[in-house]
Amino acid sequence: MPRLIDGTEVDSASEAWRHQCEAQTIAALPTLAQRRAWLESLAHKRGPEEVERLRRTMKALWEEKKHA
Repeated sequence: MPRLIDGTEVDSASEAWRHQCEAQTIAALPTLAQRRAWLESLAHKRGPEEVERLRRTMKALWEEKKHA
């Protein structure tokens, strides 16, 4: 089973896993401009709350990678 950044095991079809995969995908974009453009597009589709949630997850992923 996939494991979230907080250690929770989830189904690969879960919303939580989809969210984390999306955050990883955005964080892996090569430039800041590309990441900002993607998030701006999402803000129009899903709202600023979802973008903030993705930013928090991206930050947590970055912090985990930095300390690994």
